[in-house]
Amino acid sequence: MKTLTPAFALMQGAIWAIYGSIYSYSSVYLLSCSLSNTAIGLCLGATIGVCFFLQILAGEVLNRSGRTALMSFLAGCSILLLALCLLLLFLRPGLWAVCPFLAACLLIQLLPALINSAGVYELQLGAGLNVGVGRGTGSLGCAVCSVVVGRLLVGTDTRPMFVAGLALSAALAVGCQWFHARAAGCPEQQASAPSGGLNLRFLRLYPTFALVLCGMVLIMLGHTFVSNFLYQITAAKGGNEWDTGIAGAIAAVAELPALFAFGYLSRRASCALWLKLSGLLLVFKLLTAFLAEGVPALWASELLQVGYGLFTVSGIYYASRTIPHRDSISAQAYLGAASTLGVFLSLLLGGGVIDQLGVPMLLLLGTLSAALGTAVVCLATGRRPDGPA
Repeated sequence: MKTLTPAFALMQGAIWAIYGSIYSYSSVYLLSCSLSNTAIGLCLGATIGVCFFLQILAGEVLNRSGRTALMSFLAGCSILLLALCLLLLFLRPGLWAVCPFLAACLLIQLLPALINSAGVYELQLGAGLNVGVGRGTGSLGCAVCSVVVGRLLVGTDTRPMFVAGLALSAALAVGCQWFHARAAGCPEQQASAPSGGLNLRFLRLYPTFALVLCGMVLIMLGHTFVSNFLYQITAAKGGNEWDTGIAGAIAAVAELPALFAFGYLSRRASCALWLKLSGLLLVFKLLTAFLAEGVPALWASELLQVGYGLFTVSGIYYASRTIPHRDSISAQAYLGAASTLGVFLSLLLGGGVIDQLGVPMLLLLGTLSAALGTAVVCLATGRRPDGPA
């Protein structure tokens, strides 16, 4: 069977480039719609809350339905995202544009975990696929688009966000079809039996993995205090949209060494070790951002985003090596849901913290949350794993 890495890299590159073009500037767009920081946090938080349940539900349904249903769902979502970008391109920012924008943000948050599910599903069947290279291409796409769109937003309106979104959504649809065509020759295995509603059976069956997920929620809560409110943090350090784009690009590029080299790293030490190290690096990133006294120091703190690169790919591999193939799609969906829950909590709390207590308190609380989450992950991964390795 031919390698799936190029098609997987196209899907990852497209969705994370969309993230860098649209979601990274969600605060900029929603501020132009006359929303306050608190309102932005609540609106995005509600969207991510819906995404949390959709990730688990979609993971359960698609885990039972197999490859074709998963790829059809991904392709359909990419077309819907394209349509929303087209609509937003011609809508003037205002309250009437908030709902379609939030719908686009919902899809941008929903799709990465399911794209990971598609990759791990084939990886466990023996397909030729380097997940780290694919995810690294995503970070590279995010970095490039974050800088380009950020530069275009200075002194103009928000339309460059959606022009980029149109082209990238089309690329995502092509990537889904390409991946499906290449994967079709690999025989599928039987998925786990249906279980009604949200699959609490999964959490009971894999208690160690469930504890790891709890730690990851807390790490993501702290980490996304920065990524969700990067514009406000940069402004508090004396920067603007351009400086925000540079900060986002530095973060995305900093992820690349860990992502592209993870195939080698995973042979040198266990995925659990790299997952623990990633949490420690993210704690230090938040701490250095808290201590930064200007934009250059903030940019320097973004170099520790290498920890998020490790966090992302080590989590994917940890799940693939501890959860059997029959539950692989569910495992990746729960992994995505844990990250989404962290994002949801950060949005729910972050805007209010900024408005009431300021950016420094936001960064301090983020540091404490990430430290607690890292402690939980270290405790959980020190236990006997649920699966074979």
